[in-house]
Amino acid sequence: MLKKALSLMVICTLALTVAACGPKRDIAVETPTPAPDNSGQSTETDTPKPEKLTIWANESEKEVASIRHITSLFTAETGIQVEVVPMNAREQSKTFSLDGPAGKGPDLWWATHNSMGKNVLQGLAEPYELDEETLKNYSQETINAVTIDGKIYNLPMVVETAVMYYNKQLLPEKPETWKELEGYAATYTNASKNQYGFLIDGTNFYYTNMFMQGNGGYIFGYDKDKGYDIEDIGLNNEGSLKGAQLIQSWFAKEYLPKSITGDVMDGLFKEGKVGAVVSVPASLMNYLDSLGDNLGVATIPTLENGEHSPSFLGLKGWVLSPYSKNKEWATKLALYMTNQASLEHHFVTAGEVPATQGVLTSELITKDPYFSAVAEQSKYATPTPNNPEISQTWEPMKNAYVFLSQGDDAQEVLDEAVSQIKEQILINNSSK
Repeated sequence: MLKKALSLMVICTLALTVAACGPKRDIAVETPTPAPDNSGQSTETDTPKPEKLTIWANESEKEVASIRHITSLFTAETGIQVEVVPMNAREQSKTFSLDGPAGKGPDLWWATHNSMGKNVLQGLAEPYELDEETLKNYSQETINAVTIDGKIYNLPMVVETAVMYYNKQLLPEKPETWKELEGYAATYTNASKNQYGFLIDGTNFYYTNMFMQGNGGYIFGYDKDKGYDIEDIGLNNEGSLKGAQLIQSWFAKEYLPKSITGDVMDGLFKEGKVGAVVSVPASLMNYLDSLGDNLGVATIPTLENGEHSPSFLGLKGWVLSPYSKNKEWATKLALYMTNQASLEHHFVTAGEVPATQGVLTSELITKDPYFSAVAEQSKYATPTPNNPEISQTWEPMKNAYVFLSQGDDAQEVLDEAVSQIKEQILINNSSK
């Protein structure tokens, strides 16, 4: 019966990609001017210079302004003009799949790391050739996230991950543990009045995975030399079960309403009826408009086992076109846009948290409470798998948590979800 019900349910797949945004107030830092390239690779080369390079940037006004400023400095240094074309980040891979082969595509385009498996499979990305000095700027997890079959297909520029937002009127001090939040929920929650101690989108795998993974669960087994093992799915192991049962208990105690969605959570939090919520950086301005100075932002509370909650980490960066006639200069441009000075400018101008370790820990980030929370949480976050099969996990896990919210047996629900994931992967891979 459960399998039949799961198959019949139609629930939209999670759209993982989110856009970070800047704080409401101005950051009291003078906008830095990017210095000459310090990426570890010189802009000098024996390869003839093209007259122009073309890049597709995300269409956000602040992001485009920042990228245009940075590329103008690259032009001043190299003499190469850079055309920056604004385009919706979610539409770029689809558009590039048509424009690239037709010779109308850019030299560089913008993408999330978790889309790389699909992009590489479709022949839309050229691997970068990067030296050791460049790689030292990133954590090993970041490099793993953009690596497929030993090759790097995305040069990361910014990171994003979920954080905790809390109402200082209800919670004057930031909650350090989920146990602390549960204690507050036990006394404050009144479901009949739509009043809750805390809320998460409890049927959204983007958020629920952290409780599974934090207790020893995993999506796919991973080997640094072989990549993700789609035969090894850990979403129904002992750790995943423990995490799922924790969330199920919150539904049972009415700490979370069974009708929970991101919109419901946002609305109640903005009305001042919720102590704390877990959401993405894009929620910042939305919450600030309603709560103002009463809004606090912090890392996600620790689990009962003392582990930090391993939220999903998203990386966004530059993809090198396999159809570019100027791959070497396009690579140098990507390196220039991701050097330290360029990233500092991009943070101040566009409010995006840099992906490289040096800028991530700089005073520019750590002195601002909103962005420092994202930067700190990113240390505990885990990159979303970048293999194409990750797309087969979202809907079965979404459905699974709907059934968990209704009180179905947790082990049976997870077993069925894993069975569906494996079945869908087999169908998809056999049709290639």
